[in-house]
Order: sequence, then C-alpha cells, then structure tokens
Amino acid sequence: MAPHDNSRMRVSDADRDQVAAVLREAAAQGRLTFEELDERLDRTYKAQVYADLTPLVVDLPDDGHGVPGGVQAPGPAPAAPGQGGGQPMVINAKGDEATRKGEWEVPARIEVNARWGSCKLDLRRARITSPVTEIRIDVTGGEGDIILPDGATAQVDVDASWFGSLSTDVDSVRKHGSPHLVITGEAKGGELRVRYKKLSRFTGLFGG
Repeated sequence: MAPHDNSRMRVSDADRDQVAAVLREAAAQGRLTFEELDERLDRTYKAQVYADLTPLVVDLPDDGHGVPGGVQAPGPAPAAPGQGGGQPMVINAKGDEATRKGEWEVPARIEVNARWGSCKLDLRRARITSPVTEIRIDVTGGEGDIILPDGATAQVDVDASWFGSLSTDVDSVRKHGSPHLVITGEAKGGELRVRYKKLSRFTGLFGG
C-alpha cells in the first residue's frame, strides 16, 4: 500500500491559527513586509489542506516545531487567554450599525462587513492582544471610523474608488513596543476614517 499523503489532509482551524501566528511573528521580526503578511494571512484562512499552508511558511526559520502534513515552521506555544489566539472577530453591520468602544478585547484579526451600514471601532481603551492587529473592513456605500490609541501605528490599504473617501492621519511606520494595525478592505462609494483622538472640529456622523 502506498504511503498516505499527509499533505492532502484537510486542515483544522487550530492549524490555520498556528500558521497565522507564525506569520505575524515573522512580520514583527521584519522577515515579512506587511503587504506580504496580509497576502499570506488571506491565503492561510482560505487553506483547505496542508499543502496549501506549506508554501506560506517554507521560507521562514524552523525551530523544530512542525505543523502536520509537511508544514515546518516555528510553532507558537498555546496562547494564553487574551494573547491573540483563536478565531477572528466577525462584525456584521451590513445595512445596519455596529460600535465597539470602551473596554473590550481586540483579537489578532477583525473582519467587518458594513456594506451600506456603519461601523465604529474605538481602540483607545481596548485591550489589544497582538503586536500586529489585522482589520479587514468593507464599508462599500457605508461609513467606518477607526480610532487608534495614542502611539499606535497603522498601515492602511483600502480601495476607496467609485467616489469613496479614505481619510487617515495616523503614523504608518511601526514603532517598537507599540500596537500596529494592518487595515485593508473597501470603501467604494463609502467613507472610512482612521484617526487618533476625537476630531478637533468636525466629528462627522459618529462623533468622538
């Protein structure tokens, strides 16, 4: 009987989370650009079998902790509560409104669907659990407002074509020891603001 090909075995959510953690750590170390991180993470969460995951970490250092099916990559220790592990937070505000503010826990990845709706994410008092936080947001025909804590930085790559509006006044160069966000998505025909504290003159529909 021919040996079983583990590379064609289907992956679990835990496998995807492990590879995602490896990629985030590689970006934090400067081994991946944030563009590469976003592209690889997107492929990670779409992976169906181990063969899909192998190319994503094959060029990263191996400390001997392997992922089954041939993925050899630094294997993070099990995440303690609040350390960025687990599933992404999904916020569905399609045609509706959603707000996260005050004291709340921010996972390593947030996915927002606010098409024809509105979403406000206020991170100033939130507990950010990962050195790099990804936010994938779709505010096509809608509005979004992301407020960063002082000192945080963000790389923003959002498609605001088709009369959309993207406003960002935050620092994009990552600072050691400070939270960094990678914000991607679409604001076609909509509006997205990425900022620090309350706007000084015009607070828009969301206020501060």
